Amino acid sequence: MRNDIIFGAVLPWLTYLLAKHYDFSTVHALALGSIFPIAVIVVAYVRSNRLAAIGVITLAATVASLVGSLYFDSPYLALLKNSLITGFIGLVFAGSLLMPRPLVFHFATEGEGEDRKRLNRLYAASADYRALMRFMTLAWAAVLIGEASLRALLIPLLPVSVFLVVSEAMWIAVFALMMAWSWRYGGRKGKAIADAEAAREKHSFSRHPRNKKGPRHATP
Repeated sequence: MRNDIIFGAVLPWLTYLLAKHYDFSTVHALALGSIFPIAVIVVAYVRSNRLAAIGVITLAATVASLVGSLYFDSPYLALLKNSLITGFIGLVFAGSLLMPRPLVFHFATEGEGEDRKRLNRLYAASADYRALMRFMTLAWAAVLIGEASLRALLIPLLPVSVFLVVSEAMWIAVFALMMAWSWRYGGRKGKAIADAEAAREKHSFSRHPRNKKGPRHATP
């Protein structure tokens, strides 16, 4: 998170202000600032020889907005980068609703092996838990797409130097709030569903014991 803020927000913003001070055009000043987030992704790939999914999305959106802004000489396209990133992630969340297990469930099962097995069993057994995972995935999709749309609408309404700050503050606030909501709401509802499912299984077992055998009768 700290590197994202420094190389994705602070340095591009300072670069933009410095370039404008030396009479660069808005498009070229923004293009210079985009070097930092691209460099972070490239360095991370060189170090680990692995490119994370969010890195691919960020790199693609940054390059697309950079090329588009330079080709069309459009500051709007240069500033559209973060909206493209969060909007695409929101579409990924929405698209995962068509899969057997939505994206929020995969995030919930990133823990230890035993927890993963327990949640997989709960997902298979409980319709309420499946509905919870789908509702939370839909919420993430709606919020991210809404945030991306709002940010795109703000671009022509704010000065560039102000928008750069507002844009970064928006995605940090949205992700922080959604993560906090997911942990609180998802944890509370998930625990209640798991407890109810355990009680139901215990009640079912007490009524129909699996290993209980009746008395043996001697054959005549």
